[in-house]
Amino acid sequence: MNINNNEGASDTGKPDQPDVSIRYKKKLAAVLGEEVAVLGREKLVTARQGAAHLRENAGDLRESAAELREEAIHLREVNATLRERKIRAAETIQAAFDEHIINLQQANAHLVVATIKAQELTEQVKNANVGMEIAKSIAEKANLAKSDFLNSMSHELRTPLNAILGFSQLLEIGPPPPTGTQTKSLQQIIKAGWYLLELINGILDHAAIESGELSLTREPVSLTIVILECLGMMESQAQKRDIHINLIPFDKSLFANADRVRVKQVLINLLSNAIKYNREHGTVEVKCTCTLERIRISVKDTGEGLPPEKLAQLFQPFNRLGQETSSELGTGIGLVVTKQLIGLMGGNIGVESIVGVGSEFWVELIRADMPQLAAENAIPEELALQAHGNVMLRTLLHKKDNLDH
Repeated sequence: MNINNNEGASDTGKPDQPDVSIRYKKKLAAVLGEEVAVLGREKLVTARQGAAHLRENAGDLRESAAELREEAIHLREVNATLRERKIRAAETIQAAFDEHIINLQQANAHLVVATIKAQELTEQVKNANVGMEIAKSIAEKANLAKSDFLNSMSHELRTPLNAILGFSQLLEIGPPPPTGTQTKSLQQIIKAGWYLLELINGILDHAAIESGELSLTREPVSLTIVILECLGMMESQAQKRDIHINLIPFDKSLFANADRVRVKQVLINLLSNAIKYNREHGTVEVKCTCTLERIRISVKDTGEGLPPEKLAQLFQPFNRLGQETSSELGTGIGLVVTKQLIGLMGGNIGVESIVGVGSEFWVELIRADMPQLAAENAIPEELALQAHGNVMLRTLLHKKDNLDH
C-alpha cells in the first residue's frame, strides 16, 4: 500500500500533525478493514467450501454408515443363518449318531443270534458229516454189494441165455428139420434171447460205468479196420431189410486214441439203430472226416427222423422215444451207454435229424498218430475190401465140458 505523505500539507510547508495522523489512521483503518473484509470473505468462502465439502463428506459418511449398517444387518442375518444351519447340522448328526447307535445295537443283537445259529448249524454240520460218513459207508457197501450182485448175475443170467440161444439155433439148423410152427417158435425164442442178452449187457455196462469200474485200454486204433469189421458184422441184418450200407472212402491212415473194443461197441450200436429204424429199402451212409486233433465218424440213415422234443430225450435211460409198441426190439439203453463210453474216451457224440428225411449220428474221437509197425504192415485197400466181404464167413468154435453152458 502506497500512502502519499505529502497529502494534507499546509501552505506554509509545515505539516498539520493532528490532521495527518487522523487521516492516516482512517485510511489505514479503511485499508485494513478492506483487507480484513477481503480476508474474511475469502475465509468465509473457504469456510463455506469447507462446510460444503464437510457436508459432502458427511453425506458420504452417512451413506457409508448406512452401507455399513446394511452390511452389519446382512452379516447378522448370515450369522443367524449359519447358527441355524450349525444347529440343524448338529441335530442331524446327533440323530444320525443315535440311529447309528440303534443300528449297532440291533446288529449286535442279530450277531448274537447269528452266532447262536452258527453254533447250532456247526453242530448240525458235524452231525450231518457223521451222517454222511455213515451214509457213504453204507453206499460204498451197497455199491460193492451191487457190483458183486451184477457180477454174479452176469454169470447167472448169461449162462442160461447162452444155453437157450445155443440149443435153439441147433434145433433150427439140425436134423430133423423143424416144422413151420416149430420154426416160428424157435425164431421167437432166439429173438427174445438176443433181446434179453442185449438188455443184460447194456445194464451191466451202464452199472459198471456209473460205478467207475469199467476199465479202458487207450491205444492207437485203426478206424479202417474197425469200421470194416463193424460193417461185416451188420451186413446180414441190413440184408434182411434190403438196406444198402454206403461207406464213403476216407484216409486209411487215420488212427484214434481209444479203446478198440469200446469203439466197435459204439459203432455197432449206431449201425444197428440206423438199420432198425430205417425205412424198407433205405440206405445207411458211413463217413469219416478229421481235423488235426479230432476224428468224426458219422452214421446217416433215411428213416423217419426225430422232432426236437424227442431229440431232447434221446440219451435218457430206457426211453425208446415212443418205439415201445413197434415191431423192432430195443432196450432204450444202448445210446446211453454209447454216450458214456465216448465220454470216457475223451470224445463227443451228437445227432442231427429232420423229420421225414432221416437222422445222422456222429461221434468224435481224439486223433492219434499211426504206429510205425502199423504203417509198415498196412493192409492194401483191395485186401481190406476183400476182408470186409469175407467177415461173415468166419466161424468160431468154443468147446466146454458143461453142455448147459
